[in-house]
Amino acid sequence: MNLNEKIAFRWLNNELEPIEIKSANKLDNLLCINRQKMLAIKNVGSFVNGGPFLNMLLWGEKGCGKSSLIKSLGLKFKNDGLKIVEYLDDNIVAIFKLFKIINNYPQYKFIVYFDDISFDEDDVVFRRFKSAIEGSLEDPPENVMFVVTSNRRHLIAERSADTNDIYSRDDINEKSSLFARFGLTIGFYPLKKSEYLDIVKFYLKQFNINENEEILKEAENFAIERGGRSGRIAKQFAIYMLISG
Repeated sequence: MNLNEKIAFRWLNNELEPIEIKSANKLDNLLCINRQKMLAIKNVGSFVNGGPFLNMLLWGEKGCGKSSLIKSLGLKFKNDGLKIVEYLDDNIVAIFKLFKIINNYPQYKFIVYFDDISFDEDDVVFRRFKSAIEGSLEDPPENVMFVVTSNRRHLIAERSADTNDIYSRDDINEKSSLFARFGLTIGFYPLKKSEYLDIVKFYLKQFNINENEEILKEAENFAIERGGRSGRIAKQFAIYMLISG
């Protein structure tokens, strides 16, 4: 496969398929996550320039920009040889076939991306996943960075660590060791009201909708009805105002 003309792919059914990134925002348009953007840009920048880097875990609130940040990074660094592969195959062991393909393209840097991942407490797949990232006899290619997004910081629903039972603590330590594979963890937190309204104002302006106090009150009610404030909800509200006005 010729990878030159594409920057993004999906890995599914043991095949690498090119995909288009059409909905990515420019990094400047991802609001209220400046620290998150800075950390990710520095890490990926070092990666594409052959420097040291860390696997990344982006965790936290839904709709606050985790996946959008990954797509935007793909566009920012596309001229530096960055490729993004979204791993969608249910069989994690198939990642070793992907490694063989990547090894044929040392001129590129690859982010292997797992979106919205989590494991149940008794899920045995996490052991294979953990080993594939770090710990297998076969190391990942040097031009691979792993990036995971999740609503859970530790990726696994764990029992409370407040126990004196040695077996329980061993079990918790094993599951926490998956989290430890990601040297850079970037948290995305609930938006403050002022931050949410700033994003609402941004999108209202994008859609040429004049803001006023009544509209901003509606925006807050819109977020409450949907369970919380986020950049995604702010954009949805602006679109709602556009189509209902």
